[in-house]
Amino acid sequence: MKLSKESYDCVACGACCFGGHDKYIQLFAEDLDRGLPDRAVVTLEGKTYMKMEGGHCAQLIPLPGGGLACAVYSMRPTACRAFRAGSFECGRSRHHRMAQADAVRLPLADIVAVPPQFTPADIPDAANMPDRPQDRPQEGAVNSVPPSEGPFAA
Repeated sequence: MKLSKESYDCVACGACCFGGHDKYIQLFAEDLDRGLPDRAVVTLEGKTYMKMEGGHCAQLIPLPGGGLACAVYSMRPTACRAFRAGSFECGRSRHHRMAQADAVRLPLADIVAVPPQFTPADIPDAANMPDRPQDRPQEGAVNSVPPSEGPFAA
């Protein structure tokens, strides 16, 4: 079997920055030494995490060209540095979270410039977006057939 030597560039979709809970990205000591601003982190139960707002990392910001970017990219934590564009995890994030990422991107027709007062907290709450993956059963998943229609239906 031949292994592919293709490499993938990040397309700035932002799907990797979405997580379902406040403990999505735990920080290590070396992450804290990188100088992350206080607004970017939160301490929960004695452990430090990247702050999440609306179902995504609070540091995720829209770009004028329609993509999404990290406001603290040069200081990003180990977990974010290890995430590779085109990897299995990237594909999984894009499959499960692309609708959410699409919903927070600014429409190209509406972009003139990002206002200087814009902050990451201005991104809409992903939990209120339609077509969230957890609301849709995966094709072939165990829960894709209602119990009333399954093999054990009464």
